[in-house]
Amino acid sequence: MKFVTTQSKLAIGILAFFTGALLTACAPSVKVRSDTDPGVDMRQYQTYDFFSQMGVEGDNYSNLLGQHFRDSISEQMELRGYRKSDAPQLQVNVSIGAEEKIKVNTYQDPYLYGGYYGMHGYGYRGGPWGYPGSTRTTVSQYTEANVYIDMVDTSEHKMVWQGVATFRVTDKMQEKLRESIYNTVNSVFTQFPVSAPAPQ
Repeated sequence: MKFVTTQSKLAIGILAFFTGALLTACAPSVKVRSDTDPGVDMRQYQTYDFFSQMGVEGDNYSNLLGQHFRDSISEQMELRGYRKSDAPQLQVNVSIGAEEKIKVNTYQDPYLYGGYYGMHGYGYRGGPWGYPGSTRTTVSQYTEANVYIDMVDTSEHKMVWQGVATFRVTDKMQEKLRESIYNTVNSVFTQFPVSAPAPQ
């Protein structure tokens, strides 16, 4: 994965993203995936806690960012019967990565060649009727971000589950920091191997 040039740039960009709230429960641009150690039954664990400093709690991140992740993950874990403990069987980490990408769009534009009036009089547009149309290409740069939620078996010191939310960073969102993080975590936990009980 190719990260942005500096840690501070990444932190500022991701914090701005969360403040602007890209992630809503129905956002079609958010992709969620997960992976579980095939030799592990997640139901064998009963207790959890967080790493003393998670990846989202470094010097370049807001304190609120880590706290909201802790609170939202705790909510999901406790719904599934896990208990927070000072001697946990599972340790949880959250980290964020980002990658700069290029998007290229090419599409037909009949107005670029022959014009609206074309050679056949009023109302004719070049292209599908035999008069050659033209194409337009646009190139844009954007940031694709990933939120990783990792669970590590404390006694074995190995990762047993990872959930990832992938999304495109945008400036056009309106929600608040806490709401967007809760929606992110809720989306990721839809793929957790242990389901939450249905609401009564």
